[in-house]
Amino acid sequence: MPSPYRVALLGFSAFERSALGSYFRLAINRAPAYEQVDSVADAHFLVIDTDHGDAVRAVQALDRVDDAVFVGAQAPEGASAWMMRPIDPLHVLRELDAMVADRAEPTTECARPLPRSPAPGAAGPWPARRSGDLAGPDPTPAAAAQRAPRRALLVDDSEIALRFLETRLQRHGLATVRATTSAKAIELLSQQDWEFVFLDVELGTGSDLDGLALCQHIKRHQRLGADERAPVIAMVSAHHSQLDRVRATLAGADAYLDKPLDGAALEQLLQRHWPAQGALR
Repeated sequence: MPSPYRVALLGFSAFERSALGSYFRLAINRAPAYEQVDSVADAHFLVIDTDHGDAVRAVQALDRVDDAVFVGAQAPEGASAWMMRPIDPLHVLRELDAMVADRAEPTTECARPLPRSPAPGAAGPWPARRSGDLAGPDPTPAAAAQRAPRRALLVDDSEIALRFLETRLQRHGLATVRATTSAKAIELLSQQDWEFVFLDVELGTGSDLDGLALCQHIKRHQRLGADERAPVIAMVSAHHSQLDRVRATLAGADAYLDKPLDGAALEQLLQRHWPAQGALR
């Protein structure tokens, strides 16, 4: 197997550096593969946090803009790879794969890179709002009572999974509404405040976005509740690998629950984020 390409990360928080480094290590058996290094001089490629101006200026001074994937609100002039937060590690891999392919000699065998993602602001991936795919009753605005139940939006393409999760949450006193597609979830999120959003990772062919992309969309456009809390986003998935958990964390998820749902894990999640809800009823 060819040696992995070396990638240096500049300007990120310790958590983001650790999470991206973990993702590279977990994906080391793919081709091309990547490993994190500390030295810019030793790196084939760079991943730059554009929200740290010193990191951007350093890359420009080294004349290595063409070797860099930029992450943040704005990319410098001449950048060929740019994405906005939250960080999607799969998106980072796509951009790095494209750079590897661009630099490969015509006679060099190179694995087919992942499809490159569109730049922020390009057409897609956010769908236009549409209606008619809600699996549960339409929520109606109501005066917020002092002890109004916490609201949870459940998003899954499986009716069985939705009913099961709904039953468990209602035992904890949460008011639940179900959506079976990403488009309906986005519509409901724009209409009212939610304390929790439970997302299945795989939302089926009827959705424009999968659960990870929908999580990123919510984090970018999140509507704060009346008490200025952002909704707690919990990914719910039958995929249990550490790689899946890292991807969810970098997409902005606050928690990751396995399918089949573990009651104790759900209880811990609710107690951690809304302790006033109490124990299972």
